[in-house]
Amino acid sequence: MKTTATLILLASLTCIARADDLATPSPTPIYLHHLAPPGTIRRAEQLNRQHELQSEVDARAQARQQAKANRAATAKAEAQARVDAHTKEKAQQQVDAEARRESAKATPKSTSELMKQMGFSDQEVAAQKAKEDAAKAGQK
Repeated sequence: MKTTATLILLASLTCIARADDLATPSPTPIYLHHLAPPGTIRRAEQLNRQHELQSEVDARAQARQQAKANRAATAKAEAQARVDAHTKEKAQQQVDAEARRESAKATPKSTSELMKQMGFSDQEVAAQKAKEDAAKAGQK
């Protein structure tokens, strides 16, 4: 009886040991897409579909690359425009500052000279000049 129990125990243990050696399926099965046999219509359809997919992928990649290049060119142009505007503004500020310095250095013009530059008639300019001369004589 002991020998029978021992034999049964050994037999069950060997089955367990052999079951461990068997390959177990992976948790996510791998599906291989094999091409159809050469020369069949299905094979031609598969190849056409692969070519179509590849051309679509290439077209999308080219479109993305073109869009990226367009964005880069636009950004570069905008940056250059900002730099140009800033440079122009600085130059205008310098011109204005120089004009202010020059006008501060210049001697003030009399009203009659300004009237002459503005295009008043000679009679009006002469009347204004007479008033200015009278004012100068009164101050002395």
